[in-house]
Amino acid sequence: MNTDTIQTTPTTDLTPELVKSKLQICLTKASQSIQGLHDTESKLVYNEDNLGVIKLFIENCKSAQKTVDAERVKLKEPYLQGGRTVDAGAKLISTDLDAIILKANTAYQKLCSEVARKQQEAENERLRIAGIRQQMNNFKTAYATKIAEAKTSAEIVSIERLFNLESANTKRYAEFIEEFRTDCEAIRSHLRVQKEKVKELEDLEKQAKIASENGSDEQILEIMDKKEVLVAEIAEKAINIQETAVNQASQPTESAEVILPVIPKGGRRLWKYEVVDIKAAAKAGLTKTVIDEQKVDEILKQKRENETEVMENGIRYFVERKW
Repeated sequence: MNTDTIQTTPTTDLTPELVKSKLQICLTKASQSIQGLHDTESKLVYNEDNLGVIKLFIENCKSAQKTVDAERVKLKEPYLQGGRTVDAGAKLISTDLDAIILKANTAYQKLCSEVARKQQEAENERLRIAGIRQQMNNFKTAYATKIAEAKTSAEIVSIERLFNLESANTKRYAEFIEEFRTDCEAIRSHLRVQKEKVKELEDLEKQAKIASENGSDEQILEIMDKKEVLVAEIAEKAINIQETAVNQASQPTESAEVILPVIPKGGRRLWKYEVVDIKAAAKAGLTKTVIDEQKVDEILKQKRENETEVMENGIRYFVERKW
């Protein structure tokens, strides 16, 4: 059996006190001790005439320190080797586990990303449809209000022109344009009736003017009665128009529901950053400048060889003395 082989298995459980004892024995074998160094240091005279003695004492302390460090490494080696053996054995298992997890997680993340994409698309589509329907309701409400408030044939003709333009706006209402036209047509049917009544009211106004010019009181009273009935009918029709618009807006609209898988809970959301404009980041004070130590060390080596202390390119090359 080779007795020179490094022991790789710890023979005892170490404690700080036991390690201290072993290191003290090592120092004793090297003819050194902590107490002896303490005693020597306490007798040192720190003055300029004693620099040689002080330096020799410091070197002796450093020698003791090297002895302790060397023994510490030797004592620790079996335990380190045992740890390496455990790590190596665990790695045989963890490597296989990592490969299995990586394969499954890669596919899982891809599927979850696809589901999330579809969910976002579905939400975007929901918002798009809701936006279109909101515009439809807004226009129908405003359209109904304008009809209700119209008092002259010219105003009603202007409203009809507005309807014709809006009902052709396929860009705004997309696939809902026919539904929009149908809804507006229900309101527009009231517009036709309203248009006729407003026209009758305007004709009565003309007749009343002529009757007034002719001084026909009986005809004026008859016209006023007719006007009163028409004004009431126009007011009632205005209410009907607005009710129709409100009822259309409040009716629930059917849309195809998209059923998507549910992503299991427990995932994480990691905030990251990506630099896309380094100049803008620098302007905002989000960058920093660091020295290229490799290049500076090469220059420092040249200065050392030439024994040259100098300030160059914003860097001072100098000698720092240590005794």
